[in-house]
Amino acid sequence: MIEAVVSSAAGGACAGSAALLYYSEKLPGIKKLTNKLHTDRAQAILIATASAAVISTPAGSWWNDTVNALHDWSVGLVGQWTGLLITGIPALFVTVIFINDLWTRKVEHRTRILGALLPVLVSTIPGPIGSGIQSVLSWVVGKVSGLVAGAFGLA
Repeated sequence: MIEAVVSSAAGGACAGSAALLYYSEKLPGIKKLTNKLHTDRAQAILIATASAAVISTPAGSWWNDTVNALHDWSVGLVGQWTGLLITGIPALFVTVIFINDLWTRKVEHRTRILGALLPVLVSTIPGPIGSGIQSVLSWVVGKVSGLVAGAFGLA
């Protein structure tokens, strides 16, 4: 579902923008401005969008196939609940931590790493909960991608 939303070019622009924001925070006298503009939150969302662009590459397709095969194997071996425990629970945990960090504005390096892992892990959550989270993430990533692509003339 996410793979059709973000192109590789827009993902690269998002990654570059996140890096630019990260290093601009380190410049003297800019910390006040970056705090007002919530650049820490923007970095986490830009990194998640860039990570979603990786899903549209052949490596992302391979990862998706591998995770689906692992999930099918675990469901066939022990049952549906074990498959949910192996793939879904860690992904739900990462999703909750990421959203909590953005909500409470406690964005750290951990949040940026979770943003990079989020699109990949969300695709492993089975069932309607996974579908719902993927839809919301797809919408957010699509909007961010469109804004960044438009800013760089990629749209």
